[in-house]
Amino acid sequence: MSLPQDLELVFDFEKPSNADDAAALADAENYIRALNHGITEQNPSDPAYQYYSAGDAARYANTQIKQYVKGGWTLTGKDRYFRAETSTAGDSKSVKLVRVAFCEDQSKVYGKEVKSGKVLKTEGSSNDFLKFDLLMAFPKGAQVWRAQQITVTEKATECAG
Repeated sequence: MSLPQDLELVFDFEKPSNADDAAALADAENYIRALNHGITEQNPSDPAYQYYSAGDAARYANTQIKQYVKGGWTLTGKDRYFRAETSTAGDSKSVKLVRVAFCEDQSKVYGKEVKSGKVLKTEGSSNDFLKFDLLMAFPKGAQVWRAQQITVTEKATECAG
């Protein structure tokens, strides 16, 4: 899953010592990459995000991609994700669940008009920080952890510091 050269995703995370937490965090990164892939490919049906998500998280990705397509925008710049936390959210015989939370600093990533290539630069502000909370699930026999639920907090002051 490649992204355009003018879009850099930086995941500034320490790898958790717990193997399930580490795998869930790695696939949460892949979900974010896949979401950005759908935006840059301008494809609301992009198979990448569908592979790494289901339920609410898949609907969120689809909606985000559609908004970019409708607006005629893509992304450019450097998008940084940091301060990751993981916690076991429950296990059963059929599925493992891990909650993954992290911050995003959008101050150096910008919208770009698809047709003209014009970059829509904005001044940095506290509005550039978001907090993601993902519920990652690993059903028995699965290949990857998939984002099931997502909550995104805009203007996340706890991420700005």
